[in-house]
Amino acid sequence: MYRVLLTCAGRRHYLASFFKEALVSSGRVVGTDMDLSAPALQACDVVHKVPGVFADNYLDALKEVMIKERVDMVFSLNDLEVGLLAENREMLERETGATVYVPSVETLKVCEDKWLTYQFAMEIGIDTPSTYLSVNAATYAIDTGETCFPLIVKPRWGSASIGLFMVDSIDALISCYEACRKAVAHSILVSLDTDFCVIIQEVIHGPEYGVDLLYGKREDFIGFAAKKKMAMRAGETDKAVTVDPEPFQKIVEKISLALPHRGNLDCDFMKRDGKLYLLELNPRFGGGYPFTHLAGANHVQMLLDDYQGNNLTPYGYQVGKAFAKCDTLVEVPVG
Repeated sequence: MYRVLLTCAGRRHYLASFFKEALVSSGRVVGTDMDLSAPALQACDVVHKVPGVFADNYLDALKEVMIKERVDMVFSLNDLEVGLLAENREMLERETGATVYVPSVETLKVCEDKWLTYQFAMEIGIDTPSTYLSVNAATYAIDTGETCFPLIVKPRWGSASIGLFMVDSIDALISCYEACRKAVAHSILVSLDTDFCVIIQEVIHGPEYGVDLLYGKREDFIGFAAKKKMAMRAGETDKAVTVDPEPFQKIVEKISLALPHRGNLDCDFMKRDGKLYLLELNPRFGGGYPFTHLAGANHVQMLLDDYQGNNLTPYGYQVGKAFAKCDTLVEVPVG
């Protein structure tokens, strides 16, 4: 029997359901969250309440669950937790025997730091929006014709929903840059003590795509699926249609060869004048994964097969399949 742990389960009821369906006769899904009414927990076989991610005893509590439930595979569903697990991946695996599906610290730095994401893309030769660390650098780029307004001002780390500004003048650039710095100082990102916590980025107009890359437990690349985003809601893909993978093939090869990982790597791209521009890298199951799954690229089953050493079926999915998310209700504990 195989046991999968989903940490910071939150609202991802569909993902817990995907794992439960895959393990219906061969294992069970364990879920943890600081709130037992979290929707995803209602699809798990076993649930445990744990402290918040920032609590001093969080790792100890998580490790206790892993040992008690004899967990084999661990997946984090929260950006705020991934860094903590990445830093302690070796310790957790050594002391519990589980495989923790989070990136190495080196890969995580590239993914969570938008400046390093920009540098990574430039180094491996894929297009990405021009990015600057200071008002002076952005102003010089404007003066030399390297870039032009409008520009986006946003935090270098963390959620783009914190301190995000669109600017179309030097005065606005200066004031919004400072406003973004202040927003970061009063947010959960305040622990990132740096003078360069804000980036200024070229605006790319065009259709947006989400690409899910799949890696096995030995950080070996397995395959990928691509979809065109048709609508967004609360920062997540709300409607999407799967598309031909061929235009993404060379870009994905470059990323997979240069960026080792375990599990799902959610990549965002935008297309302009026939070129695909890398926007972000998210080293976990993202909000767009259900579209990949329902189109036939079952990353959940492939990860389970890979873990068990089974032969993987040839990677593939149906192109032209469109899906839309909808609200649903699940019964939760009272109190």
